[in-house]
Amino acid sequence: MNKVVKFLAYDGRVNVICTNTTELVEEIRKIHDLTPVTTAGLGRLATISGMMGFTDIKENDDHITIQLNGRGPMGALVSVIKRKNKTTKIKVYTDNPHVDLPLKSNGKLDVGTAVGRNGFLNIINKNEITDSNYNGLVPLVSGEIAEDFTEYFAKSKQIPTVIALGVLVGSQGVKSAGGYMISLMPDATEEDIVKIEKALQNIDSISKMISENKSLEDIAKIVTGDKNIVMLENDLDIKYECDCSKDKFEKALISIGKEELSKILEEDGKAETVCHFCNKKYYFSKEDLENLLKNM
Repeated sequence: MNKVVKFLAYDGRVNVICTNTTELVEEIRKIHDLTPVTTAGLGRLATISGMMGFTDIKENDDHITIQLNGRGPMGALVSVIKRKNKTTKIKVYTDNPHVDLPLKSNGKLDVGTAVGRNGFLNIINKNEITDSNYNGLVPLVSGEIAEDFTEYFAKSKQIPTVIALGVLVGSQGVKSAGGYMISLMPDATEEDIVKIEKALQNIDSISKMISENKSLEDIAKIVTGDKNIVMLENDLDIKYECDCSKDKFEKALISIGKEELSKILEEDGKAETVCHFCNKKYYFSKEDLENLLKNM
């Protein structure tokens, strides 16, 4: 289970959400055959996506699409977020999952270079009731992902937020992964802010704290400096779920048009499609393609 817990700090003036996504990120690593640096990059995106399912999705039928492109060797990173009651369902992919880079001089994975810094973060909120989209577009700050989402919350949502995301990768896979978000309520005081800033000065990374088996409640107390933190919900979960199907890929083939589909039939006599999010393959025989053309 990829546990998520919500808290209130400083008598309800500060919102905190913490998550352990170790199992989730390891599942993603296996699905996409990721290298250590792409595991860290896509794992950080998956972690913030999981938390945003509980902070930004208000209705079960709403969903969020995140597009992050820093024009680095990983290309685009994409996440789709849905929520069903107390479970956030996500799926993610990157254009190039096999990027491998040298470690930085401090021995850490060079996620910023892999993602790139000369691009944008686009967050598309889809509201099914009004059938409307809201786009939040901000330039990337560092490509390290946590800083980029902090900028998004500050600029697009006008919410002062501290975000930390971490993935620790070992020789056998993901050792620990997780994140936290600290958001100030309108009535947060300067004293609250000073206490949080002081608490954050000399703490370990989120991935290290999780690897040391600290509970999410302990982590929330450490990062806020509030020992009297109040737990709101502790039964939330994040799940990797791809909803692809042959029917959806059939519609995609129809959407390319009769001329292009006829060309595929003539040149290849068949078609094989692959889902970006789960790598599942769907095969369309000659007969399948002929039937699609007849019905167009």
